[in-house]
Amino acid sequence: MTAYQPKYKWRRTKIDDNDVPTDNDWSGYDGEIDVGRIQLQPHGPMKGQWMWAANGPRVRKRLLPHQGFEPEGREAMRKVEDYYDRLLAANGLNPGV
Repeated sequence: MTAYQPKYKWRRTKIDDNDVPTDNDWSGYDGEIDVGRIQLQPHGPMKGQWMWAANGPRVRKRLLPHQGFEPEGREAMRKVEDYYDRLLAANGLNPGV
C-alpha cells in the first residue's frame, strides 16, 4: 500500500523562537490557514498513536469528529485534510480562502 501523499503543506510545529521542532509534531497549512496538527503520543494509553486535531477558517458550521487517533502519521494527516475539505464544502468555501 502506498503512503498517503498530503495535499496541503505540512511542517514541523514551532511554537516560539525557543521551541525546537521535532519529527513527532507537525502542523498543516492551506496558505495562511491552519488546517490542523498531528502529534505522536509518547506516553499513556495512546502511546505510539498519532493524535490528530483539525482546524480551519472561522466559519459558522463546524463538523464532528474534529480530532482522533491513528496508528500512522500519514493517516493522521489524511484525517485532518479530509476534515478540512468537508468543513470547507459544508460552508460553501474553496481551499485557499
